[in-house]
Amino acid sequence: MSTIEKAMGEFHHTPPKKDVPEEHIAPVEAVAAPVAPAPAAKKTGKKEPFKDSSRIIPINNSLLESLGMINNGTSESERQIKDEFRLIKHKLLKKAFSPEEAHKPTANKRNLIMVSSANMNEGKTFVSINLALSIANERDKTVLLIDADVLSPSIGDTLGFGNEMPGLTDYLLGNVGDLRDIIYPTTVPDFRVMPAGSSNNMSYELLSSGKMAALMEEIASRYTDRIILLDCPPLLGVVETVTLSNLVGQAVVVVEQNKTKLGDIKQAVSLLNSEIDTGFVINKAVQKAGHGYGYGYGYGYGSKDSKK
Repeated sequence: MSTIEKAMGEFHHTPPKKDVPEEHIAPVEAVAAPVAPAPAAKKTGKKEPFKDSSRIIPINNSLLESLGMINNGTSESERQIKDEFRLIKHKLLKKAFSPEEAHKPTANKRNLIMVSSANMNEGKTFVSINLALSIANERDKTVLLIDADVLSPSIGDTLGFGNEMPGLTDYLLGNVGDLRDIIYPTTVPDFRVMPAGSSNNMSYELLSSGKMAALMEEIASRYTDRIILLDCPPLLGVVETVTLSNLVGQAVVVVEQNKTKLGDIKQAVSLLNSEIDTGFVINKAVQKAGHGYGYGYGYGYGSKDSKK
């Protein structure tokens, strides 16, 4: 049994049963079981008025391809990464929109998903962007990707638009009054981005503020078809990341194969809100691909749902 499998086996979160009739508690699904796409949700509310074309963030397909990310290519490696993130995406969407999940304590936050890792440089931003691109391909869903790693933002640098645009911290500080001014469209339909914003010495503290909690509640309920992904700071050493787990309904913990230590995984997951659904993405899991070896991405909830 690998280090990752051991960790996943020890951290399967089951919602408390004291207030939930036993017949309403959904069984844990096996990773091998096919996952049906989430039911269609009607788009409601008014979209942000993106009349200013200068605010549109270009998503460069060649850049995505060079980074090994989901793009419009047709190569075998592109097909593989699309398939792997499609599997991960469908599990998250099912948790977010399935009526079977409506009884859970975090039901009203199911479309708020934090992506983090135990430590830095374990692939959380790579996973966040690929998940966003994959969800944007759904015909009846939109996705908002928030760079919540406010002291070490990576989304702007990775996608090539930099870190100068007003974003999350500017809104939380009150320097930007209208939420629409920090949500930017991209050239990928149904894919929106909220940059980290200006850095200051209180950036992390802003994540645990009452205004942040109000923001999460507002964007979660404004559109019934929207998934909000938060690329968060690492869990170990940043108390505010742990606080964010109280504001979301799902957490994705990115674990780098053969790098992330078992003890770090245990500690990181133990810090999360026990009522949220916590899954693992196994980043850079070596697998046989054609005549060589490539990287794969496994996802699961607990020991029964481990893939790699």
